[in-house]
Amino acid sequence: MPKYQFILLLLLGPLIASRADLTLEQKADDGRHIRTLVTRIHGDKMRLDVARDTNTLSIIVDLATRDSMTLVPETKTYVTRTGAQLRAQAEARKKAAGTNDLNQDAPAAPPMATGQTEKIGGLDTEIYQWTGGRHLDETLWVARDFPNYPVIQAELAKVDRYNRAGAHRNGQPELSLLPGMVLRTVIANGGEKGTNTLVSAKVEPVAASLFELPPDYTLEKPVRKPAASISAP
Repeated sequence: MPKYQFILLLLLGPLIASRADLTLEQKADDGRHIRTLVTRIHGDKMRLDVARDTNTLSIIVDLATRDSMTLVPETKTYVTRTGAQLRAQAEARKKAAGTNDLNQDAPAAPPMATGQTEKIGGLDTEIYQWTGGRHLDETLWVARDFPNYPVIQAELAKVDRYNRAGAHRNGQPELSLLPGMVLRTVIANGGEKGTNTLVSAKVEPVAASLFELPPDYTLEKPVRKPAASISAP
């Protein structure tokens, strides 16, 4: 798996909709950089803010339509992709791989309990193991007694349904099937390894304006490739 795809899995893999809003803060360490991830879920909208040093990026997704919008605060620009465009891109990737089967990525099996336990931050956790597609392995530390978990679990189920209907359904485990909150995830893919650690999980109202396009942002213009030169005979 290319390195950029692994980093995306690290950012998005442990993410994570009752009519409660959810805010998750996580720390993602891929061995080279430490990123702060803040995920907010409001109805059928999800927003992920990724920050490393002074670099930030925000991704807003409609979990129902699969439409997405990426915001780049540094340049105050944005990029949009519709659910239909994502579907077309998936079709192109499948054909490039020599198959027209859009469902070749069968859903992965649920995480399995290892029988091992560990205390994290004063909470007892059970350790689970999960194997997905493309040589992806995860170890998850799950806390059954995490505060408000039944409400959080309903939010996680929204993200699971979104992922289940996607082109790569075995790219992450279904977290809402677990008996508690994931406090830590170690993700391994080939020679790459990263760790996501939960900093906080808050069930509290999230402003709807956070899922809208800021008025001072402009659409990012596509970069035009220079025309190929023709040598004289």
